[in-house]
Order: sequence, then structure tokens, then C-alpha cells
Amino acid sequence: MPTTQQVQEIVDKVRTRLADAEREGVHLKVAGERLEDDWLYIVVVPTRPGVRASEHARLMSQIERELRQQGDDNVLLVPALDD
Repeated sequence: MPTTQQVQEIVDKVRTRLADAEREGVHLKVAGERLEDDWLYIVVVPTRPGVRASEHARLMSQIERELRQQGDDNVLLVPALDD
């Protein structure tokens, strides 16, 4: 379970991973985060119009698994659309 102090570190890891994926043609970014009930929810939105974040669920699941392997449990990436 992430602590308040770990939130920024975990979000930075996700941002770095999404930047790596952008070079492979996946255009997503972190739009926000929320620590609630021992879970860190990181909202991920597409950076290009016409692309649904839900289409990139596989990448987001992979990032969640990588975080768990690094000891960052209870982190969920939430697909959304930027308003």
C-alpha cells in the first residue's frame, strides 16, 4: 500500500514508462492521481485526439505488473478521456 510520501515517486515511474511507450507509438499521459483507501489511482489519458485510453489497457496492465514487481502494490492505472 503506497504512503503519501511514495505517491510522487510512483507517479514519476509511471510517467517515465509512458514516455518510453510514446516512442513506440502509444500516446498516453498521467492526468492526475488520488490516494484513497490504501490504493493509489493514477488517471491516464490519451495525448492525441481520437484515441481512447481504454485501447491501451494492455500497456496499463503491464505497467501495473511492473510496479508490483518493484514492490509498489495497490496501484491502479485508470483510463479516462481528457475533457
